[in-house]
Amino acid sequence: MAHIGRISLLAFAAVAIVTPFASAGQFKKAAYSRAGVQPSQVVTGDFNNDGNTDLAFADFDQLVVLLGNGNGTFQKPLIIREPNPVALAAGDFNGDGNLDLAVIESGGSGSGALAIFLGEGNGKFHLNATYPIGAHAGVVTVADFNGDGKLDVAAGDEGDGSTGVVRIFLGTGKGTFRKPTIYRVGAWLGLMAAGDLNGDHRPDLAVTLTGSGSVAVFLNDGTGHFQKPVNYRAGDCCGPVDVKIADLRNNGDQDLVIANDNAGMVVLLNKGDGTFGKPTIYTPSFQNWQPPEACTVADFNLDGKLDVACAPAGNDAYFFYGNGKGQFGSGIEIKSAIDHQGGFSIASGDFITGDQAPDLAIPIELKGKVAIMINTK
Repeated sequence: MAHIGRISLLAFAAVAIVTPFASAGQFKKAAYSRAGVQPSQVVTGDFNNDGNTDLAFADFDQLVVLLGNGNGTFQKPLIIREPNPVALAAGDFNGDGNLDLAVIESGGSGSGALAIFLGEGNGKFHLNATYPIGAHAGVVTVADFNGDGKLDVAAGDEGDGSTGVVRIFLGTGKGTFRKPTIYRVGAWLGLMAAGDLNGDHRPDLAVTLTGSGSVAVFLNDGTGHFQKPVNYRAGDCCGPVDVKIADLRNNGDQDLVIANDNAGMVVLLNKGDGTFGKPTIYTPSFQNWQPPEACTVADFNLDGKLDVACAPAGNDAYFFYGNGKGQFGSGIEIKSAIDHQGGFSIASGDFITGDQAPDLAIPIELKGKVAIMINTK
């Protein structure tokens, strides 16, 4: 499963070092909110349509929703019972204007499932449909893959338990999905992201392959079908776990940001046609840093250039300032942010409504809490 990290403090030779562009005082010291029992993956969204950013977590035998107050604080958790959720993504699957949740239930060595929870517009959800998927399920993302105006779901699992499988569920627009198309990857999966990688206005897929140290790029043909994946090196073997798609150079080309939990934050720059160059690895400069389990991309210092924040499993988070040319400074520690507890997921969002400054949320799985770090900009 993607959130089971392998912590390594290896020194890496192929590391880019660029002078940091700003101070380490970007975020306030973390405030903590109860977020269930063992919250793992987190997503953001406005789940009760009040204009404030909310949080939803895959937790131990349940989903947890924290409704935002718009001032950086959150209400008491709303609990939705759900067996063994390990990943989730948000989107409006039935066109009613309310955000819904696509949730991956892991079956361990048996079969997992894709569960669709429809949002009621007040922060509550109800189960609408369940679809079987393969063993060790743990990956999901949402996009309109066939261009019909209805959201679809891509779900990843380990197939028969040894090789990765990506399943594309095309949506009906009614909160239900058609029988999936299956693509075999041939390696263990990390996480995935959807975005237009070759400029044809069709969402493609990037999937980290933990067993091969690479990321697989699936280009969309516009009908919801994908070409044979092309693999690109993403640091050392067995390390890539998370991937984000973002235009790091403000040139219209979508690049890849990868959390490699054996190496550091890895960047693959797009050549403009959905192919990618060699990886560049960025690491923090402070002592006792640990490679990341997850990263998120946002303009944290509001200079018009995208930055990256990352969360390791057992130490404090850190962030990298971007220069708008696809390069980043050395990682800057968010000191005492999460009391060296770490996390397997990280999300950015505007938790203080109206200030337009991206804040951070990091689930602390072993503590049953989420660390909220408010941006000082």
